[in-house]
Amino acid sequence: SHQRVDGYEAMTRELCASLIDGFIAAGRADAAADYAQQIPVRVIAHILGVSDTHADTFTLWVRDVLEFADDPERRVRGVEGLINYFLAEIANRRDQPGDDLLSMLLHSEVDGSPVEESVVLGTAALVLIAGVDTTWSAIGSSLWHLATHSDDRKRLLEDPEVMPFAIEELLRAYSPVTMARLVTKDVEYGHCPMMAGDKILMNFPAANRDPEAFDDADKVVLDRAVNRHVAFGSGIHRCAGSNLARMELRVALEEWLRRVPEFPLDESQDVTWAGGQVRGPRILPVLFS
Repeated sequence: SHQRVDGYEAMTRELCASLIDGFIAAGRADAAADYAQQIPVRVIAHILGVSDTHADTFTLWVRDVLEFADDPERRVRGVEGLINYFLAEIANRRDQPGDDLLSMLLHSEVDGSPVEESVVLGTAALVLIAGVDTTWSAIGSSLWHLATHSDDRKRLLEDPEVMPFAIEELLRAYSPVTMARLVTKDVEYGHCPMMAGDKILMNFPAANRDPEAFDDADKVVLDRAVNRHVAFGSGIHRCAGSNLARMELRVALEEWLRRVPEFPLDESQDVTWAGGQVRGPRILPVLFS
């Protein structure tokens, strides 16, 4: 809910500032690994009630799961670490609830009976998987855009009023998520036959650059006024965390621009992108001039 998100904003701002403190003196950073990727994991950890002392380990486990799909050992280490951690935390919160999502779920009832442990665990996993690499990809892509488009970067510095429009436009232009669906009955759309049981990818990034829906669809127009993008999907399965994601993206950009107003790409290194269902920069080396 909005109210909850407002409560997390101060913590997010503090987190962004402390991350920047860690690298600003070096005059360079990997804006993906050192910044964008750190923010959502730690915000979600906070929401789930992970203590500050565990946040680093927790972040490593999440990265093991999300980052190293080609390294099965790391993936297993991450999955086991997270599951064992959550099981232990669930046991603790039964007797000593806190002001966090796990405690809230454990002490809720559905149709008169308590929520089962497996559901609490599943919800924690869903919040993590849905809320982390999606948001870090949006933050990373936006920083990449600003590193490579100095007019837009200057516009945001000089005209902070444009920020709410810019957030929506960056989400539209660099939609990080593509979802999948199962076809329920035979149908033909745009001369493409699809059969019941087929699996299809719903390409949100392509929809968001549809020239029939947007003027200058391939151009980033920071103050685009009419912007009915589908970066968060639409309909019944629309993203439940969109308010949280927007807040994190806005605060991450505000804090970064406040401290690092100029940050061209470090041309001596490559920017690498992750593809697949979630797209965003994995390595984003920038220099602070």
